[in-house]
Amino acid sequence: MTKTEKITEEAFLALHAQYKSTGDKSIRNRLVLEFEHVPKTVAMQLRGLSASYAQVEDMINQGMIALMDCIDRYDPTKGIPFEPYAFLRVRGAVIDLVRKQDWIPRRVRTAAKEIAAAESKLCSELRRSPTEAELAAELNMSVERLRQVSVESANSVTFSFEELIQNVSQMGTALEQATSDDETPESHLLRTELHDALTEAISGLNDRERLVLTLYYYENLTLTEIAKVIEVSVQRVSQIHSRVIQKLKETMADYIRC
Repeated sequence: MTKTEKITEEAFLALHAQYKSTGDKSIRNRLVLEFEHVPKTVAMQLRGLSASYAQVEDMINQGMIALMDCIDRYDPTKGIPFEPYAFLRVRGAVIDLVRKQDWIPRRVRTAAKEIAAAESKLCSELRRSPTEAELAAELNMSVERLRQVSVESANSVTFSFEELIQNVSQMGTALEQATSDDETPESHLLRTELHDALTEAISGLNDRERLVLTLYYYENLTLTEIAKVIEVSVQRVSQIHSRVIQKLKETMADYIRC
């Protein structure tokens, strides 16, 4: 297996089983190197939350620590592939770091709320999504200024939704450990309600919004990579992504307090 080849699930499971049985740290370190792209990808996705390169490095370092913890805690009998499991946990660890450091300026948070409120108001009045010109007019700013503010505020909106998703994960930790035999009626109801809420929110998205959601959260592509896939500007992807997050937040907020 060369360095450029991605480790197979079978090879990972064999190495992981060997590590768990021997406790050999060199095996764990090898697995960390195989999946070091996970914290780096998460940091790249969330890099807009930081004000300097040093803070991006902090994100990566925190993610690497979380990755090692994932390797220690991973249980293959749960039937969840390691990589998506690691992405979820590493992203949660980075979000916790950002939350503690409070890297997002208040003006950006405020701008995100103002744009979301204006867009929601116009959607209700027009019975469709407003154009950039209509939204800019509602906010009493130029289209160019709206685009600039939208890119900044996209990171705040993303962080807010990431916090919400992390809350879902924390609420679901006990559910992940439950089996079909010992799952209580209450935990089953919670699982069903969360699934239905997210399904309802996603069903309300248009095709392009669902594509951006899939590429960002499931394929773990950056906004720049997504822009190349759907052949639009990074700025446009950022706007679509922000709209998707806002729609999902509005639905999920009824079920999860963040």
